[in-house]
Order: sequence, then structure tokens, then C-alpha cells
Amino acid sequence: MDRDALNVADGPVAPPPARWTAIRRVLEPRGAEIRQAARLLVSVLLSDLLARVVHLHEPVWSVITSVIVTQSRITQTLTTGRDQIVGTLVGAGAGLLAILMVQTGILPDWVAFWLALTPLALLAAARPNLRFAAVTLMIVLLFPISGDPFLRPLDRIASILIGVVTSLVVTMFVLHDAARGDVLTASGRLIADIADLLDRALRGELDHDTIETIDEACRTHLQEIYGAVAEARVEGLRILRRKADPLLDVLPGLLRRLRGSAVFAARAATEAGELPSVDAALDAERRALARVLSQLSRRCARAARGRRRISREDAATILAVLHPPGPSWSAPMQFTLGMLHEDLERAVEAVWSDGAAHPYAETKKSGG
Repeated sequence: MDRDALNVADGPVAPPPARWTAIRRVLEPRGAEIRQAARLLVSVLLSDLLARVVHLHEPVWSVITSVIVTQSRITQTLTTGRDQIVGTLVGAGAGLLAILMVQTGILPDWVAFWLALTPLALLAAARPNLRFAAVTLMIVLLFPISGDPFLRPLDRIASILIGVVTSLVVTMFVLHDAARGDVLTASGRLIADIADLLDRALRGELDHDTIETIDEACRTHLQEIYGAVAEARVEGLRILRRKADPLLDVLPGLLRRLRGSAVFAARAATEAGELPSVDAALDAERRALARVLSQLSRRCARAARGRRRISREDAATILAVLHPPGPSWSAPMQFTLGMLHEDLERAVEAVWSDGAAHPYAETKKSGG
């Protein structure tokens, strides 16, 4: 037997690097969905195992609860878990009281059920986050009970609470630490939309309605950024360790200001007579903004993928192409472009320094 045959017999041949790259490119855009599916499966498995380990008779309620509570974001899971716990305790109290009235012969079962459900329905209407109380009441009263009339409802309540706690733990610690990348990914998309807005505005292609449509997409990206920042602050219990991330502390505010300045400049550019008659000045400004915004967007996108060494140019070199608008621009456009340049400079310096340089945040704290 020759050497090649022995090598084949030793084990399967590893796929070439190009194949792994292709697989990664297919899966990477769906990374969030894949992580959430894995977290949900782990949550269901652990909740079922824990319910069986403590010898609960109906672990199915633990499994169902884990499916309800496990959300894609930690903040959403914490909110849903809190509502589930409070609702379970309230509904359990009402259910056990109804069982007591039935067992003592005070009321028939159907009257006790409706008497307990009515205040819970009013409570859910006033405070929708307590809607789980009515669900727990139905689980306690409406499903058949064998044996002790109090032990089996308590068994179901324990199953629900196990499902909640398991979901919280799994969501907090399994396959997370990705929110920072989500912040930078959404930031890159926002900056790309700002670049497109300014380029088209300086070409004279936009009207006020189109600007509003683009701005709506920009505001959506900002909401995603703020949501991901809130997520990053609770991932892995960072909020308890007080582990700060300087870039995430300042980036949302800087991008919010940059969006406002860009929309202001785009609206000013649509007014008649505001764009310069000198084509060279207009073209230079448009190209400079496009270059800086493009590099800033790419920097955010690559940083989201964990690439540290992503540019040989420092922030000063990137910003060197920006120049104060000259006399060929109208006074309103000089003001708006000057404000836009300042906000763009702050954003570039913050991203390139990973949050170490953030002059706006410092002046804001000092009352500037």
C-alpha cells in the first residue's frame, strides 16, 4: 500500500480553506438567527432536564415557558422573564384562592374561576405586562388535576418558574458577547446611508420628500444602535462588573449629531441658489465627504467582525481631505457644511481611537 493510500486511511481530508471561507460567508449574515436558535434549544433542553431532576410531574410547562421567555436580546428576555415571574405569582395566588373556595364548598368551580379571572382581566387591561397572571390562572384551574388539589397546581407553578430562570441564565451567558458587533454593524449602515444622502443632495437629485424617506431609514438605524448598546451593557453581567466601553458610550450620540447635520445640509442643498455655481468646488466637497464617510463606514463594518488592524491611515490623514467651504458657497451652506465637518471629525476621531477621543462627550458633561 502506498503512502497516499495510508494518508487517506488515517482520516477524512480536511476541506480546503476556500470551502470554509464560502461556508462562513453563507452563515455569517445569519449569525444572529443561528445563535438565537441555539440558545432556544439549549434553554428548552435545560429546563426540561431541571424539571425532571426535581421530579416535577408536568415538565411540559417548563419547556413552554422557556420558549416564551427566551428572546433574541438579553434586555427583551429580562423584561419578559420579569413579567412572567410577577404574572405567575399573581395568577398562582388567585388560582390557589379559587381552589380553596371550591374545596371548602363556598362556590362551585365555574363561579370561582370567573370570580378569579375577572380582576386579572381588568389588571391585564390596565397593565399589559401582567397578562401572564390570567394565563397562570387558567393553567392552575382549567387543566385536569389528579391527586391533591393543591400539590399539582404548585407543581405547575414550579415548572413555570424553572422555565423562566433557565431562560434568563441561558440568554445571559450562552453564545452572546455579540452586541458590540451589532452596534458597529448598524453604525456602518447608518454612515453609508448618510453618505448616499449627501452625495445625491450635492448632485441636486433630491427633494424634501426623498430626504425624509432616507432620514426615516437613518432613524431606524439609530434605534438599532441604541438597542444594541443597551444589550452590550448587560451581556455577561457587565453592568454588575461596571466594565465600560468608551466607544459605545459616545458613538450613538456622535452619530445622532452627524445624522442631524447631514439632513440639515441636504435640505439646505435643495434650496434654489444654495449650491455653488463653480463645479470644481461642488465636486471637491462631494468627493471629500464621500471618501471620509466611506472609510468611516468600512472601519465600523470591519471592526464589527473583530478586525483590529484595519487601516494604516490615522484619523488626521483621513480628515485631511476636508476643507472649510470657500466663498463660492452661500452663507447658509458654509454654516451647515462647517457644522457637518465638525461632527464628522468627532465621529472619525472617536472610531479611530476606539472611544479615547470624544471631545463632544467631554464638553457635554462639562455643560458645553
